[in-house]
Amino acid sequence: MIRMLEALTRMHLRQHVTHEDLDMAIRVLLDSFISTQKFGVQKALQKSFKKYMTFKKNFNAIVLHLLNQLVKEALNFEEIVFGSNKDVTHIDVKVLDYGITDLKAFFSSVEFGRGNFELDEEQSVIRRHLVR
Repeated sequence: MIRMLEALTRMHLRQHVTHEDLDMAIRVLLDSFISTQKFGVQKALQKSFKKYMTFKKNFNAIVLHLLNQLVKEALNFEEIVFGSNKDVTHIDVKVLDYGITDLKAFFSSVEFGRGNFELDEEQSVIRRHLVR
């Protein structure tokens, strides 16, 4: 653990170890240990150590890709059912628990806004405005 901390500190050209270095070293250690366990044990350990397992992982690109896929499928559905999707001005995607614990950072991200998405908390939907 100490050697990992020293390596992380040196990689960032720092003289002192930070809390961020410690969290990253814990993540690497846990990830390595958990990957050697049986599947059922892996899931339990990943759940227990979720704070460290998700440290410094950026899920925004993945979530944005999934949202775009849902919008594409909704447009295809409109075209199949109604013969056209030209009159559709927006697509609503219901906000559900997709296994990602905290989406607040994603909803306030630049990528979310650039994708013409907005969060309607009252109706619990993510709305994609279509630009035609």
